[in-house]
Amino acid sequence: MRACGHFAMRLAGLLGLALAMLPHADAAATGAEKSEAPQVVMLLQGRSLLGHRLPAFIEVMPGRYLAASTLQRACAMPSLRADSLLLFLPDLQLCEQLTVPEQVALRQRLQKLTGRWPNEDPLLRLRDQPFVAIAPQPALKVNSKSACTCTPPNGVVMCNAQVRTAGTPIATVEYLASDADGDALTGTFSYQLNANPVVDELPSPLTSSCTPAPGALQCTINGNAPAQPGNLQLMLTVSDGITPPDLQLTSLLQVLATSDRLFASGFENPATLSCSN
Repeated sequence: MRACGHFAMRLAGLLGLALAMLPHADAAATGAEKSEAPQVVMLLQGRSLLGHRLPAFIEVMPGRYLAASTLQRACAMPSLRADSLLLFLPDLQLCEQLTVPEQVALRQRLQKLTGRWPNEDPLLRLRDQPFVAIAPQPALKVNSKSACTCTPPNGVVMCNAQVRTAGTPIATVEYLASDADGDALTGTFSYQLNANPVVDELPSPLTSSCTPAPGALQCTINGNAPAQPGNLQLMLTVSDGITPPDLQLTSLLQVLATSDRLFASGFENPATLSCSN
């Protein structure tokens, strides 16, 4: 068992290294994540615009309305099709089409924009509605009578994505989280296979372990890749038990069927064994 001081120093160093390695936003970035304040988000399909299925004024959150003509102007683009999935940010008057990979990671994107984790799959809700509006997490109030700054946990994933053949060992996935207030942190694992519903715990035969320290948490996933091929999102929800929203950390594991195993010059292709940070 490592000493708490040594663990905290290692955590601080890894967090700094991981944040320093994050790519800088390029000039073509949408700017959607530039605003740190939680904001309202709208999801709709292209058919809702092309078929004029929207009311003249849309209530995007209680007491706030948006003119459908504003949405029409922002999202009118040559590539718009009936099956296009659109994400619209009223605060920024920004509309973008989501690619298939972006749809897979949609819940993580929505949490980053709105400050809340959508418990229900927004794409399922969109099947029966012309649009889905997700209100932002209310602003937190600082309790002046206590020393708590009411800061939610922060963290990184060491091994954001990897590719493994079914039944072969995965690279260790390490989740590191910290809390500026020094609150005790707890972690809960879940996973999602392709676009299926989120399931609690982890798929067999993957195993997990967590090591707490004052104001910090280290969790890992090890084991062999599950037998069923597909894209697995391995998620850890970190909570300080006090301040919402909970922190959601995700690592992508792409599982290949044995028949899809790639070889080069008699050896397994290193590209299928990569682990990106």
